Amino acid sequence: MSIPTAPWGVPPIGHGGQLWFRPLEFMTGLNGLGPVVRFHPGFRPCYMVTAPELVHRMLVTDSRDFVKGRLTDSAGPQIGVSLVMDMGFPGLTPYAAHRRHRRALQPAFHPHRLAGQVEFAVRATEQGLADWRPGCPLRLERHLLTLAHRIAAHAFCGEPVDEVATALAAVETHLVAGLYWRSVAPQWTQRVPAPGTGGFVRARARLRAAIGQALRARRSSPGRDDGDVLSALVRCRYPEGGGLDDAQVVREMFFSLIAGAHGVGDVLPWVFHELAAHPEVEHRLHEELHSVLGGRRVGADDLPRLVYTRRVVLETLRRYPPVWLLGRRTLNEVEFGGVRMPAGTDLAWSAYALHHHPEHHRDPYRFDPDRWLPERARAVAPCAYVPFGSGPRRCIGERMSMNQMLAVVATIAARWRLRAVPGARVRPSARIFLHPQAMPMVAERRISRPATAPEQ
Repeated sequence: MSIPTAPWGVPPIGHGGQLWFRPLEFMTGLNGLGPVVRFHPGFRPCYMVTAPELVHRMLVTDSRDFVKGRLTDSAGPQIGVSLVMDMGFPGLTPYAAHRRHRRALQPAFHPHRLAGQVEFAVRATEQGLADWRPGCPLRLERHLLTLAHRIAAHAFCGEPVDEVATALAAVETHLVAGLYWRSVAPQWTQRVPAPGTGGFVRARARLRAAIGQALRARRSSPGRDDGDVLSALVRCRYPEGGGLDDAQVVREMFFSLIAGAHGVGDVLPWVFHELAAHPEVEHRLHEELHSVLGGRRVGADDLPRLVYTRRVVLETLRRYPPVWLLGRRTLNEVEFGGVRMPAGTDLAWSAYALHHHPEHHRDPYRFDPDRWLPERARAVAPCAYVPFGSGPRRCIGERMSMNQMLAVVATIAARWRLRAVPGARVRPSARIFLHPQAMPMVAERRISRPATAPEQ
């Protein structure tokens, strides 16, 4: 079986131009070419996997045959080797090393630790809303990303949050475009400084210093546990004994802060964008908030009852998955898509393309939270919906991220409606993460009574 090649490659940059200037259109365009499609980010080929059943093999059933690929090669030197980056361990296969490390870290993400994080997310959201004024335009994506920095800083490092949140914002200002450049640009361009390199190096040092300061505070008070991830990491142990040294804790926290902030900050603007565009969805969400909360503040115990709000978030994650492109590399020769691929072959998969594949999601560009009614969700093919990945490397912070998003959506939507600014065009930007380029919106204060039916 021959593997088709993606069109519009231009030597010597291959498909680098497509990946930089129109990545989402490029990825979704590969869905119709075959289950595996060859493309060239430079001279060396990479293979895009578009079939969910093959993605399931790569992530779940045959995951031992694959390791992280080109994205990890680019990110590792910039942000450090961590759980997500497939850190190695002498004498163990990459799969066994990852499993060993994940098991040691898992208690830091136990559900019983999440109640305090939800409480802080609500409190931080309420503080942010104090600056909103009815009828005044606001850049929603900026407000919510700033909020996400504070929520991530508290969830991972605890109190105080100001220095970690500020340093995290500075890192992300420089990281996202530069790291994506390293991932998609041809190898022969890698000696060219990526955008924002100098600023990133300085911001990286500041964030590492802020994490180190929080870590020293935890080490000096072994009994302290504020429910944050750092408090648990200083006590985590491997099965054979011993824990993480300071350098490894800082590396884990560095990447987790970045991923955690984007998991919230890049998704929530789209939630309110879609609510504004679909009054019937907004009405149902408001009715649920009134029924469940009755005007009081949302708490961790309320989240399981916000079933429609959860479906709204799940559908937003389908339409706009923040981690939209990832890679793998074969450890051994494998048969994949009817072709033998040698060890060292680079593969990629796009959650965005999988989520918009018309064979697996009917009318994929329509926003429909009821896709995630239990009976409909069960019909979705394995790995056709992967906002948090799947298999042994599934996002360890998935539950934390979902709880934070539900808490923020409930807190904002219970008090405010957001309306699009007439004439404003909202477009996604796909770099390392998928986020809105600009989302100007106008806030309207809600009155504290049951929602009324939208006008027809």
